[in-house]
Amino acid sequence: MKIIQNFGHFLNEKNIGMDDTTDIITVLNILKNAETDDILELRDSLKKLSSKSESLNENFISDMIDNLRNKLKRAFDDRLWKYLIGRKRDFYLNLSDKLNLFDLTSLDDVFEFHPGLKLNGLYLAGGMDKSKDVGAGWRIITENEFEKYPGKKTGLPKIDLKEFGEVEPKRVVDGIYLDMLLDDPNKTKKLYNKPIILNPVRKEVDRNKNPKFGQAAAKYKTFDYETEPEDFDPTFTDLRTTMSKTIEPDDENLVRIADALFLGLNRAGAAGTYGELQIQSFMNKPIFVWMTDPNWILGQTKEEPYGGFSFWSIPHFSKLARNEEEMKILVATIMSYVK
Repeated sequence: MKIIQNFGHFLNEKNIGMDDTTDIITVLNILKNAETDDILELRDSLKKLSSKSESLNENFISDMIDNLRNKLKRAFDDRLWKYLIGRKRDFYLNLSDKLNLFDLTSLDDVFEFHPGLKLNGLYLAGGMDKSKDVGAGWRIITENEFEKYPGKKTGLPKIDLKEFGEVEPKRVVDGIYLDMLLDDPNKTKKLYNKPIILNPVRKEVDRNKNPKFGQAAAKYKTFDYETEPEDFDPTFTDLRTTMSKTIEPDDENLVRIADALFLGLNRAGAAGTYGELQIQSFMNKPIFVWMTDPNWILGQTKEEPYGGFSFWSIPHFSKLARNEEEMKILVATIMSYVK
């Protein structure tokens, strides 16, 4: 797998013109809603095509596409086949590479793309301030999924997994241990099984220790265009002080300590989420994605062509789980590689 430098490179690495950009987005949206087995069959067929030594003339490609179409006609519409017919060997090889995004049973491509990768810690990234539950719901489900897997007894204080009950944590770091992790990561990691799970919601409970911050945050959300300038201070001073001194640097340090992001992808992603994705991109760490809203799909409406989440992020994703069932497959695969 080649490194994708940026969104432009992702779309235009083979001199694809502006008219074709829409086609690629259409292809990815079609594939995103197809059955996983169908996507992987298409990927494997494209790999075989890309290795052919014959001259890839139009008739050869048309015959190959016709064979694929007969197998996969249930999953894909005619726009995809018309697009594929017009492409050549290099395009197929690059497209088959991108389809690894949907193969949740293997991380071989991720390890090839990230040499020296060790999955010792995952950071649960995603929307918080825009979420009704501060982003706690999907994170609890993810924490519970990782906690299901066997591991050594840690003897650590029990943690609250809400509807899943209280458990002695094997991987989820909570309470004072998050502070200990920030102070001495190597020592604290040894208390847990791999991979440690870093949940920023558990860290940002610290907000409650500062009543002024909670009051300022509540007041900030009531501001509108009629708010008088003097009302912004000291509210903004309290917010900025707490954010800049504790919340933001702590979250960023957790991202730094983690080996990969586990992203809950939904409409609640805001500036913090994009910042975490950007940090991981600079650090060249994997980003595993679970689309946490079962009623939300990329490309759902004309008004929100990517469901309100930036399509620019997708080239940086390593794996994409499109529902809770696929998330569980992804977690099982991650755990098998950790072992």
